[in-house]
Amino acid sequence: MKKLFIVFFLFISISVIAQKTNRHTPILQKGWYLSFNPHSILEPEQGAVGLGIGNRLNNHIEIWTELNYLYKGFFHGGTDFKNLHGIRSTTSFKYYYNNKYGFFVGADFRIKNYSLDDKNTFINLLTHDTLKNFQYKPSHTLIGGGIFWGKRFKLTANGKFELEGNIGVGVKQRIIERKN
Repeated sequence: MKKLFIVFFLFISISVIAQKTNRHTPILQKGWYLSFNPHSILEPEQGAVGLGIGNRLNNHIEIWTELNYLYKGFFHGGTDFKNLHGIRSTTSFKYYYNNKYGFFVGADFRIKNYSLDDKNTFINLLTHDTLKNFQYKPSHTLIGGGIFWGKRFKLTANGKFELEGNIGVGVKQRIIERKN
């Protein structure tokens, strides 16, 4: 029984070593691919659903864009607005400086346009004029960009399914147009 136990753990350790070396094979999947962000559906303020498409042009350069439909998120805890809808587009350019481990740097450009129905109380502190439960329809446009650093992980040995994580900084400009 002891020998069987030792052989079993030896087999497990050999298979783990084999998987470990396979995990660091280069990420060289070139060509077109589709992407989906499963977490965007559960974003708290504005849920989003959509698809992305990308192209790995060569071993180092990749372009990617995603288009989403926006709606009121499931976990929104703010004001009780209605009829939130809009679109969000994100485009990224990535440069893979280490293909063996999947490290990259990139630039990101975003545009988001959405509108909603809301009502609020507005108080003019100068004239002490008050509008209670005033209904209005704001339209928001956000334009932004940023730079980021990240890593891509293979989820399958053939590289068909991958997971990506990144961190970065950026700026945005918000334009709000209120209509009543």
